[in-house]
Amino acid sequence: MQEYSSLNRTALIVKPLKPYWDWANNIKDGIPSEAKNYTQTEMDTTVYLIPDMEPSLIGDHIEAMFPEIFEDELNAWWVKEEDWPKDRTYEKFKQWFEVSVAPLVYDTEDGDIIKE
Repeated sequence: MQEYSSLNRTALIVKPLKPYWDWANNIKDGIPSEAKNYTQTEMDTTVYLIPDMEPSLIGDHIEAMFPEIFEDELNAWWVKEEDWPKDRTYEKFKQWFEVSVAPLVYDTEDGDIIKE
């Protein structure tokens, strides 16, 4: 059996939900609305690595960093901030994104991890 190195990180898997796609479909980007029908796919998830921590602290950590994640996710789709929703509250974040937690993160490769 192969043994993988574990990383001292917890993974947050962030997946856009219907309100995010409704926003994406309604952006005035020059594409006719009838030509748009963006929907969620498995490829539209993002993984954020956070410090390894007690499970009871993860929810508070997500709440503390949600503004940055929300902005990262909006920016991944559309860079014009003036078109982003103005009321980016934690409640709205939870409506727009599903966040799953993976407390065990393994590195299955031998090469170095390169930060970009």
